[in-house]
Amino acid sequence: MACSLSRCPSFSIRLLCISLLWTSAAAADAGGGKQRESSDVLLNAHAVLNTVGWGILLPCGVIAARYLKPFADPAWFYAHITLQIFGYALGVAGWITGLNLDDEDAKGGDPGKHGAIGGVLFGICTLQMLALFLRPKKDHKIRKFWNLYHYSLAASILILGIINIFEGFEIMSPPAKWRGAYIGILVALGGIAIMLEIVTWIYVCRKKRYSEAALHGATVGGTYQFEKGALG
Repeated sequence: MACSLSRCPSFSIRLLCISLLWTSAAAADAGGGKQRESSDVLLNAHAVLNTVGWGILLPCGVIAARYLKPFADPAWFYAHITLQIFGYALGVAGWITGLNLDDEDAKGGDPGKHGAIGGVLFGICTLQMLALFLRPKKDHKIRKFWNLYHYSLAASILILGIINIFEGFEIMSPPAKWRGAYIGILVALGGIAIMLEIVTWIYVCRKKRYSEAALHGATVGGTYQFEKGALG
């Protein structure tokens, strides 16, 4: 378990390195290899940090929490927290970078709308991070309300984050391949989520069925059956 958990930070770092390479390539396409101005550097940094933070790592953290839990407890929790912390850190860095950008650099879209959504997103994400310190125990009477709070904010963050990334695409007007690349990432994450949803439901249903069979003394071939083999 320790080995698998130790890979989570390195996974985030790899994503960051890939995103930085993406920034360099995008800048080369836009500037033809010429010296970039300070505003261009900030704009590219803002785009990369927010895309990787809000748009990739946070969704990966949600997938880890929902689909690893039945198979790897408590490893799922540490994977979830690691991805969320990295995503939040990059997203906040990108948001702060965006505050230093001039709306006059926009090539389209609505910078005011983009900034407003970004501010709301920052606030919601900060509240979500506070949930880590306010999380009651599983048997606490208010735990169900905390779960509702946590899940509602998570859904809001995912939706707003993706919407604002596409708002950013409208403002930056990058080559179409970069928008297509992010859409491809979303499709891949969605496909993984659907596949894991099916696998998880099959696993949970089979586990429940075998547990009920063992509990009620059902026999198969003269022996009690459970998910890990014969009980006796």
